[in-house]
Amino acid sequence: MVESRVIVRRATANDLPILGSYGAKLARQHDAYDSQRFKLFEPVEATFARFYGEQLSREDAAILVADSEGKVVGYAFVRVEPESFVDALAAAVWIHDIYVDESARGRKVGAQLMDAAVKAAREFGSSGVMLSVAAQNEGARRVFEKHGFRLTMQEMRKEL
Repeated sequence: MVESRVIVRRATANDLPILGSYGAKLARQHDAYDSQRFKLFEPVEATFARFYGEQLSREDAAILVADSEGKVVGYAFVRVEPESFVDALAAAVWIHDIYVDESARGRKVGAQLMDAAVKAAREFGSSGVMLSVAAQNEGARRVFEKHGFRLTMQEMRKEL
């Protein structure tokens, strides 16, 4: 199999339909893990496309896409978040989303997106980068650990 070349670039408005689709897939994946914890905002695809469209013009956010010969096969959403007294957290860059299409998995696309997201964090002037991972997503956690991330907090929930 000949692998196509993948470049990571900033998203444009033309990418919003596929970003909406990928965002919805990621949201549904989390909903399948724990529907009491993760909420789907309907209509899911359109809500994500609209949200990402709003992020494109922000100076404190970056949406990065993995482009394989003109086809977007993954994305990362990175944004600077303010400090939070309640969370005891300094201002930091967060990788909120990272997703690779099933057709492109196993081709190091996720690693390229992760490297680009960390580079964006540096360009934002951050001294560190944060992310969260669903407890059930062990594969993603291993990828993040390979990129130098460490566990700092575990979330817990009780239904009332």
